[in-house]
Amino acid sequence: MKARWIGVTGAVLVLTALVLGTLGPRLLPTAFWSNAPVSLNGPGMMNGGMMSGMMGNAMMGGNVIGDPSTPFDQRFLDQMIVHHQGAVMSAQMMIADSARLELRDLAQRIITAQQREIAQMQQWRNDWYGATSTGTMPGMMNGGMMSSMMNRDQMRQMMGANTDFDRMFLQMMIPHHEAAISMAQQALNQAEHPEIKTLAQAIITTQRVEINEMQGYLRSWYGVASQ
Repeated sequence: MKARWIGVTGAVLVLTALVLGTLGPRLLPTAFWSNAPVSLNGPGMMNGGMMSGMMGNAMMGGNVIGDPSTPFDQRFLDQMIVHHQGAVMSAQMMIADSARLELRDLAQRIITAQQREIAQMQQWRNDWYGATSTGTMPGMMNGGMMSSMMNRDQMRQMMGANTDFDRMFLQMMIPHHEAAISMAQQALNQAEHPEIKTLAQAIITTQRVEINEMQGYLRSWYGVASQ
């Protein structure tokens, strides 16, 4: 029981740090903190320029990076696993309990598809290269753990009562998806395993559709032109 309490407490602290931006640029790939224009009304750490500046701390730019002596497929798996985990975490925390049915449906699709792909990539990583890299966040993203630890109301207490999580999510997730597509396109050209190429094409197809969907919501609900 004590170990479980310590684990949950530690996870909450990591989540808080991610939200506040102190660990985000180091734990998550660049596109999760990319240059998405965000306009927020909430006070404190997460408003206006702070959010934009935090999201500009790019590390990866939508490309598979790392030591070229490491197989491309291994680097792709390590980086796409973490990239997917960022999307799942964001969907669980920001829009899974949105008042908008469309976003709740989108959240469920992202969570279901990307958790399935995470599990597959982790299996390939283990089969082909050994245990999953410590760059991932094992155990953090499964079983609905994220959504049970922090919801929109709890986040709003930290970020301000007027924070529009629906809009924030859309404007963060579009460039996040675009970076995944860029990584997947790179995999189509450089991956050795046909399984990765098949996954890459599925990521491209699915996430392009979701980008169009999210851009439509921004236009319809906020009058925001496509990014």
